[in-house]
Amino acid sequence: MANDQKKLIIFVVTSILTFLPGSVAQVQKRSVCGKVVLNTSDAVAKTEVILDYAGIELNPSVVTDHDGTFCIENFVGDLSQSTTARLYVTSLCRPDDVILVPAPFWPVLRKEKRFAGKGVILNPGSRTTVGDVKVQLIYGHVSLRILDRQHQPLLTRSADWSPIWIKLKKQNGVAVHESGLSVGEIERAVDLRESRINLAIPQGTWTMEVALEGVPPETGAKRRAVKWLRVPGKIKIEACARSLDVALSVQRTTQP
Repeated sequence: MANDQKKLIIFVVTSILTFLPGSVAQVQKRSVCGKVVLNTSDAVAKTEVILDYAGIELNPSVVTDHDGTFCIENFVGDLSQSTTARLYVTSLCRPDDVILVPAPFWPVLRKEKRFAGKGVILNPGSRTTVGDVKVQLIYGHVSLRILDRQHQPLLTRSADWSPIWIKLKKQNGVAVHESGLSVGEIERAVDLRESRINLAIPQGTWTMEVALEGVPPETGAKRRAVKWLRVPGKIKIEACARSLDVALSVQRTTQP
């Protein structure tokens, strides 16, 4: 008798959930699969495919297999109708660099073809095949050292890097990226002995600025005065084989 009651309760609850908008019963999984065509002579280390559409809160991504195939699986979506989405295919020269200007890109960049992504239609059903997709953007390797006025390593502890913010601008001065560093990024990409961070920056010509402390205004957090320091020269990214070393010499204004 107890088992029959349990079955009845499960049946009733399931029936109710099925007709509730946005209910758990309506949450279904789907996938997007294809193959990346590496249309470049650069020897890239890692290629990633990112899916972006309005129904996803966190943009799902996947690293391609050795033959370029990929399948972004098990993201939530409405399977009852077609949905317009965009695929972004990016390649890194070095796999552990901190990516500046990650996809999906700021609107000011999406006007350019290489930052626009590939439009795809997610068809009704659980699986969409998009065929061959070309690599749209390659990130070159930039090594940034932050030094004191005597050109000695300045940030030699993990805690020194936590307040750091980095901004990237186009040649016309328009900012296209601004962010801090996560604990994982610091552990992965920072050389504390040399006060160096390894960055991945898109091909092109950019200027870079660094804030050593305080919270940049765009975060909405409690603010302190922020002083942006410009890295000397232009950041010109051409190919994977041409990595770039840059340095910023500064005087720390406060003690950590």
